[in-house]
Amino acid sequence: MMLQVKDISLSLGKTQILRNVSLDAGAGELCVIMGANGAGKSTLLKAIAGEYHHYQGSIRLADNELRSLPVAVQARTRAVLSQQLSLSQPFTVAEVVSMGRYVYNTHLTTADKEIVAYALKTMQVYGLRERTYPTLSGGQKQRVQMARVLAQLLEAPDLQATDHTGKKMLLLDEPVTGMDILHQQLSLQLATTLATSGVLVVAVLHDFQLAAAYANRVVLLKDGGIYAQGTVSEILTATHIKQCFGVDVAVLEHPHCHYPLVVTAAADGLFKSRAEKAINVL
Repeated sequence: MMLQVKDISLSLGKTQILRNVSLDAGAGELCVIMGANGAGKSTLLKAIAGEYHHYQGSIRLADNELRSLPVAVQARTRAVLSQQLSLSQPFTVAEVVSMGRYVYNTHLTTADKEIVAYALKTMQVYGLRERTYPTLSGGQKQRVQMARVLAQLLEAPDLQATDHTGKKMLLLDEPVTGMDILHQQLSLQLATTLATSGVLVVAVLHDFQLAAAYANRVVLLKDGGIYAQGTVSEILTATHIKQCFGVDVAVLEHPHCHYPLVVTAAADGLFKSRAEKAINVL
């Protein structure tokens, strides 16, 4: 396994956030963490990212205890897109994306510049490369940050050029926040492509439909602990969602989708009402 989390417990101040969390995730997998606000999703991701060292339990990355790995080694193995990124200095978009390469070289080589250009084009922000970062919209900033972590992971300016199996991990905390629907799909398609090349992708998502469409596995948190984990069909059920989010949903099948559709009970009633009216008209 690329990532092994065993019996993690973590408190911030006097408040316990995580309680005996265990999960395994393999290379080439897109693992989605879900849960209500305050369930511990971001805290778990930060612990895996090495931001917290005072946890109880064990986190192993590629069979190495995370706390024993030098920061430089972690940075070359794992890229992180945090939920809240503040950057007020007038760096250009190209400069921000180039920061992803500084874990390898303090001065960009020709190869580094090619990777940065490739990441900019992949996330459709190449045309913004001379813009200063603070002038961008929220969704544009998120795409630039996705380009930065992509540049950090890549070993060549081609997503398919290298087998990353067992060597790279990408952590994403609400990566599509503020993006329009086109760029939400672009970002998660990128995550899927990285997983195909052997990268382990662990992402925190709030959108059931995006999780259903892209996840290989879903980890559902409740009150700081694992409520359930497994495949999309095993985890995204009406019962699980009601227990963890307190909302009634219907989980539907669609002939043109390979994944379940999750709708609120009110929406489900609306669909049924329209269907009944259509039948009556016929």
